[in-house]
Amino acid sequence: MRDTGHDTGWGEDRLFYGYRLRSDIALPSLPLLTDAGAPDLTLRRGPVPDCLPEPSWSSPFVEIGTDGTLLARIGDTLKFIIQNGRDIVLDQHSRAETSVIETFLFSVVAGSILHQRGMLALHASCVMIGDKAIALAGVSGRGKSTLAGALSMQGHAVVTDDICPITFRENAALVIPGPARVRLWPDAAQMLGLSQDHLAIGRPQHPKRILAVAGPNATPKPLAALIRIAIDKRLNEPVLYRLNGAAAITPIEEIVYRARLGRRLGRRIGLFTDLVRLAGLVPIFQLVRPEGDGNLPRLADLVRSVFPRPG
Repeated sequence: MRDTGHDTGWGEDRLFYGYRLRSDIALPSLPLLTDAGAPDLTLRRGPVPDCLPEPSWSSPFVEIGTDGTLLARIGDTLKFIIQNGRDIVLDQHSRAETSVIETFLFSVVAGSILHQRGMLALHASCVMIGDKAIALAGVSGRGKSTLAGALSMQGHAVVTDDICPITFRENAALVIPGPARVRLWPDAAQMLGLSQDHLAIGRPQHPKRILAVAGPNATPKPLAALIRIAIDKRLNEPVLYRLNGAAAITPIEEIVYRARLGRRLGRRIGLFTDLVRLAGLVPIFQLVRPEGDGNLPRLADLVRSVFPRPG
């Protein structure tokens, strides 16, 4: 029987970007927590309005109330209310399948929650190179997930894809692991030698598919480097070089997940200060690739070259 995500009364705790999420909706892609503990976040079905009264900011997909409440609308399929960085309500009338709920829970909802909680959320995928975590950042279409998928197929664990939460402890920046999956466009799957028919569907009638990948354990991973990915049509071969100063963390929109949304949720100064702190703790590189596949084996080698193995 196909799972439609309509079941309630689950009351299960799942691990959601480092937080304990208590959900009455089935979320099979998230690790189950069996130990006792108070939830950091809750997800339930309930009434969700079509719009907020007198929003302080709105876009075609998101409205923000004067108290920071966020309404996310995804077409005619889903509506979420997100409050206080901890309470998520899914429209009780939604008939979306579990895979669709998870797709948006792991994107716009997760990004909104992290911004509300004052976390730095990079627009990046992250992989383990040996015992070092390396984030691959860039706007949509730069090839973050494709490169993470290629590295995964070479034996490197994927820490998170698309949203890369960062927390700071003493003199270290740590990556919070996300769901062990990578979303791929059809051309990216083809570059990796994968058949679309053997990849999971995230959204019906949407070309992106889901590749289940090997992830590390749930403990935060020290971030050793951030690599920003760009495209240059004039290049024949990819190049990698170190960034310094303001160039390392600007434009912010190319590094932070939905930076505009974060600013509207009161993170204008926080985003900048967090990125300055990050740049002081880890080296930041630019990886510029040609248009097209950019030679995935070569790109993977360049990522590994950031921290070459001794000897």
